[in-house]
Amino acid sequence: MRRALLFLTGLALVCLVASGRVGRGDEEGEEIKAADKTSASRLRAVREIMQQITWTSTAGEEPQRLEIKPDPLLRYNDVTRGILDSVVFRVGTKGRPVALVTAELYGRAGTTFLLNHEFVALSEPKLRAKRDGFVWEPSRGNLSFQELRDAPPPVENGRLRLAQMRRLAERFTATQTVGTSQIVLRLVATPLDRYEPSEKPRADGALFAFAWGVNPEAALFVESDGQKWLYAWAPLSSAPLKANLGDAAVWECPPGPHEDRAAPYTSIHRQLTVPAYFDDPTPDGKPLKSP
Repeated sequence: MRRALLFLTGLALVCLVASGRVGRGDEEGEEIKAADKTSASRLRAVREIMQQITWTSTAGEEPQRLEIKPDPLLRYNDVTRGILDSVVFRVGTKGRPVALVTAELYGRAGTTFLLNHEFVALSEPKLRAKRDGFVWEPSRGNLSFQELRDAPPPVENGRLRLAQMRRLAERFTATQTVGTSQIVLRLVATPLDRYEPSEKPRADGALFAFAWGVNPEAALFVESDGQKWLYAWAPLSSAPLKANLGDAAVWECPPGPHEDRAAPYTSIHRQLTVPAYFDDPTPDGKPLKSP
């Protein structure tokens, strides 16, 4: 995800070393259990963060409210990059997602966090997102579908179509450039999302993540229009990305901007005050707010 926050990694690791103790044994096991109990509290906090964003469709004559699907497509942390908790949600509840949005919590200092959002427009977006004083109205989407010409036609059975999509996703590789390092990303075999792109028979779609560990950095969409297979890519990172189909380069994405209201991908940072219930195994308390 957002590479501008990588400086927090070193700080996070220093804090971990400073607070760590050797030979913790049972004590460490109890801490793990306590962390599991607070998971619901942290998820509640992240959901409240997402509720602070308003989404509007501008496709018709009158603006219409857009909904975020209630359950996140993915939840993860990434100690190597300083992410304490993070979620990926889809915007739009039917068909292909209209957009993707993330919330990443970094750099806790007492009762405050650094929050990073990533906004990712997909195909031909006509939408507006507003958080605090920032308004995002992307002028275009990231998805540009190409046909997989040598793929077998989509089969009738939905379970077998999913197997087809997985095999097609395995044909791709993706890399990310961080500083002077080129990182090979890992395909997550289980799709983050499955949807019907149209009402045509055998129309099907799946969203696959290519990840650093469990941290998704690029999104691959594999779709059937009922007759043939297509694919498209979108970034989940501000770092440069590339993808290959076999030996052929098929996608390249430049570095993503910060707080660009018209860009198909952008990120924003906010300082947040965490609620008292954040570390509580019985979540109840005041909601998150921006200082």
